[in-house]
Amino acid sequence: MQILVQQGPERVIALASESFALLLKYVPPKDKTHPVCTIEMVPKSYLKKQKFEKLSKLEIHGFIGLIELEGSIFIGTITGKSEVASPIPGETVNKIYGVDFFCLDSNRWDFVEFDSNGFPIIPEEEYASSSNQQQQHPCHDLKKLLSNGSFYYSSDFDLTSLLQSRGLNQHSLSFDNYQEEYMWNSFLMQEIITFRNHLDDKAKQIMDDEGFLTTVIRGFAETFPSYIGRMPVNLTMISKQSWKRAGTRFNVRGIDDEANVANFCETEFIMYSEEYCFAVTEIRGSVPVFWEQDTALINPKVTITRSVEATQSTFDEHFKRLIQKYGPVHVVNLLSTKSSEIELTRRYREHFERSKSLKLNSEIFLTEFDFHKETKEEGFAAASKIMPTLERSILENGYFSYDVKEKKQLSEQNGVFRTNCLDCLDRTNLIQQFISRYTFILFLEDFQLIKPKLPLIEEYDWYQKHNNIWADHGDAVSQIYTGTNALKSSFSRKGKMSFAGALSDATKSVSRMYINNFMDKNKQMNIDALLGRLPHQHSVELFDPINDYVNEELRKQEAQFTTTSNIKILCGTFNVNGLTKSVDLSEWLYPIGKRYLPDIVVLGLQEVIELNASSILNVDTSKSQFWKDLVHSCLNKHENYIMLRAEQMSSLIILFFVKADKVGNVKRVEGSSKKTGLGGMTGNKGAVAIRFDYGSTSFCFINAHLSAGVNNVEERRSDYESITKGISFSRSKRIDHHNSTFWLGDLNYRIELPNEKVRSILSLPDNADLDKLLEHDQLTSEMASESVFKGFMEPSIQFRPTYKYDHGTDRYDTSEKARIPSWTDRILYKGENLQPMAYSDAKLNLSDHKPVYAAYKAKVKFIDEESKIQMTKKLYMDYKQSHPQDSGSINSALLDLELVDAKEEPKPVISTEMSLLDLDLHFESAGVSTSRAMPPKPLSPSSRSSSSMSSLSLTSPPVGPTARRGDTVRNGAQLTKEPEAVRRVPPPPPHKKPVITLDSPVRTPSPSSISTSASDRKITLVPPPPPSRKPNPPPGFSDVILTPKGSTPEPVASPPVPIDTAESSAKKSKPHVPSKKPELAMSLDSWKPLQPK
Repeated sequence: MQILVQQGPERVIALASESFALLLKYVPPKDKTHPVCTIEMVPKSYLKKQKFEKLSKLEIHGFIGLIELEGSIFIGTITGKSEVASPIPGETVNKIYGVDFFCLDSNRWDFVEFDSNGFPIIPEEEYASSSNQQQQHPCHDLKKLLSNGSFYYSSDFDLTSLLQSRGLNQHSLSFDNYQEEYMWNSFLMQEIITFRNHLDDKAKQIMDDEGFLTTVIRGFAETFPSYIGRMPVNLTMISKQSWKRAGTRFNVRGIDDEANVANFCETEFIMYSEEYCFAVTEIRGSVPVFWEQDTALINPKVTITRSVEATQSTFDEHFKRLIQKYGPVHVVNLLSTKSSEIELTRRYREHFERSKSLKLNSEIFLTEFDFHKETKEEGFAAASKIMPTLERSILENGYFSYDVKEKKQLSEQNGVFRTNCLDCLDRTNLIQQFISRYTFILFLEDFQLIKPKLPLIEEYDWYQKHNNIWADHGDAVSQIYTGTNALKSSFSRKGKMSFAGALSDATKSVSRMYINNFMDKNKQMNIDALLGRLPHQHSVELFDPINDYVNEELRKQEAQFTTTSNIKILCGTFNVNGLTKSVDLSEWLYPIGKRYLPDIVVLGLQEVIELNASSILNVDTSKSQFWKDLVHSCLNKHENYIMLRAEQMSSLIILFFVKADKVGNVKRVEGSSKKTGLGGMTGNKGAVAIRFDYGSTSFCFINAHLSAGVNNVEERRSDYESITKGISFSRSKRIDHHNSTFWLGDLNYRIELPNEKVRSILSLPDNADLDKLLEHDQLTSEMASESVFKGFMEPSIQFRPTYKYDHGTDRYDTSEKARIPSWTDRILYKGENLQPMAYSDAKLNLSDHKPVYAAYKAKVKFIDEESKIQMTKKLYMDYKQSHPQDSGSINSALLDLELVDAKEEPKPVISTEMSLLDLDLHFESAGVSTSRAMPPKPLSPSSRSSSSMSSLSLTSPPVGPTARRGDTVRNGAQLTKEPEAVRRVPPPPPHKKPVITLDSPVRTPSPSSISTSASDRKITLVPPPPPSRKPNPPPGFSDVILTPKGSTPEPVASPPVPIDTAESSAKKSKPHVPSKKPELAMSLDSWKPLQPK
């Protein structure tokens, strides 16, 4: 593939493959927020008539998508790769070591060389005369991230799939079935994939076959050549990390509201030979509860952030997905039963016991193994004690096996092990290695490739290569998550822990501590940029007139896939002034008792801790826990509520509760905070915020504590601006990006009247002249001038000022300062779907403030996504049929002609006079091809293969093992022991298939007897003895020989959901048009109608 540019009034960049080209052109956006470009696919011959020049000297190995940074659109490409793995013939995995980004809308970065920090390299003579400060390339950090050796791609098969699911005969790059959760460039490619999905089948196949869509995974891939007896084999491991909850160790923990867990990896170990193919899959992932961990240098504390009730549905959803994909799941929990890990272990077990949808000991199995305790005395080798407890599941899960010569699947894996520790790194990798080795040896014994209970098994080359590949895998995953290699890799390689290995682990621990505290924040920002989660970051949109038409039609027909419902919301704010007294809050939370039971309750508390230097610097979390428990107990007097989120920053905390029967409607709960105290350094002033989706309607709540003082209006205005800009959520969501928004808290706006005047008005009976005070309210004036809170409303105030009282009384401040009574505690709202029902204070004498509450009725939407997708497809199809000339930027006639020419015409002889468009560059792989030479005896466990995958021709066999040494792995012999509880019959190899007998370890032939040619060697192949038939097939096998899943015919697409025609829709009533916002009507007899200001 090549990248070309056409300069001129309209800059066009072309990605040219063997026969076709993608043309990309920048389009200035109308709203100046979402970057836009056009895309067109044309035959490569079409470019000959255009004036294109080469934009890069390097060959382009793949197109990874489009991204907008600093106002420009960049085209991401792979410019450096090395072949590192080949699971089966015809499938290769490439490691990315070079990427480049080309600017679509400017030639500023064309043909510029950069230094290691991303700054342009300027000749000395130009540098002296240059007055402009050089700018770093906007994509420099992304280049570093994608080139760090943890990203991989394949140009000949779907790297996101498992071998068992795709089969051995299906080498397809089709994007119809790819697993999005492992595609790390999905944000960059999402619009390109949408463009591809809207094409007809012919154009889709062209895009797939030409390699215009590249899937990039993050994880590990490696292949080692080895021998089993005299049979050459390739041992391959492919591990894929999910990006759904991606990040560094202390920034990302536990589970999110979408049931995705941190550091989730799917690991597949594959053996391929000319006889058989074997594969086994394992998974790992963080403990699936809501928890966090601070970054303290010593003993970082684990904090569980959500209750059992609020977590259970998400916990169940996580395992339902795993069961649906893999079958029965055996959970291996390696957490300690001491220290901070014990609470996670208890919560993990409790969720399994409480679950009503998961069948424990049927589709879910749990094994708890305190790794540190079991290995404390005897070393890491004692971790093999866990194997007897896992043996039954290993036998029942089985493995994938395939007869290469007969081209038939023999067995499949029917379950999976899910292993975890705290970080899912060192302990997890070692136990996964044990499980993989046990299963692999089980396969070799079943197919009579080795003898049962083979002596000196740890000395064989394939055994050591298996250890090495798992050690390399552990280092790779650890580098991604922590920035250092795995701690126990020395034991993984050699089967023993030396003093040097222990010293190395200590060094790695110190390095992790440094990286976690000083480097992870920047790494997390780079990951978020790649995934499109930075503030102000938007995906690059493709200009598509059809898409505009479809979106407009979907808006008109929204009622066909959307339902609405009304929910009740209660907001409250209370400056508690450091109160820790257990009191009854019913008057605040249930102002009219059971007649108003809200579905959602959001409370903002200020001054949870005392505002002094000691308290601000050393936050006492026990105070916040006191208020969580107090509010929760009071709320549950009349209804069952579950706390979904508590966001705290110093003295500020916001609590979010939902009715238990409504929890399933709430998704994507997130929190954020912004400090404004002492210029943004302390959290005594600022805001904490939460956001969530209820159905398809988004909500945001901000609990703020602004600067105090009658004369500090400008400071409060500055605080508001800082909070508005500083509060951000994932996927670039800001405060203004929500359907409904609430500001609540101690906003500290005062009444600009003399103290005596205010107090005299307040002394009048029945609050007769409150309106006179409101005329001088600072917040009312600020909102009227739109200096702050533009677009927000506040119901009419019919209660007395809430500040400042003598502590615990109804008397306004009688101290020496005698502060002016003011409405400092306020609740504002914005959203067309909101209708206020009540707004008042609660008569609680607990602080120097009074608590304030506001009740709302909110209209929320629920979208049937499946119906919407079907309608979208129908609208696209209808438009293309009625507007064939506008149905896309694919010229079908040109494509047909190009395909015919490619089939009928021979390729011309390359001439030096041909244009660069006719010349396809072919670079050799960066890997070094090596032959499968005889390995030395004994083989060093740390040796690595740097080779590309060579053919599987028979060459010299390896040397057999020597006498046992005293420092070998203890548990090698234990792996072949059959448990008494499970009767398992090993499957025989297919009849009449010659296999190599292994009656004794292979001996080293003399140098003179070793032939250098495979054709000169003669190996005697002895068929195995006839196997005895058994009544029951072993677990994972069937009596019928199965065909690979990938070889089954493609299913016929189901017909789209019927959509009303123009004639039928004309007879129906017009689509529902939202009526004018009703007056703030009364729904509860005891509350008067409220009018917004």
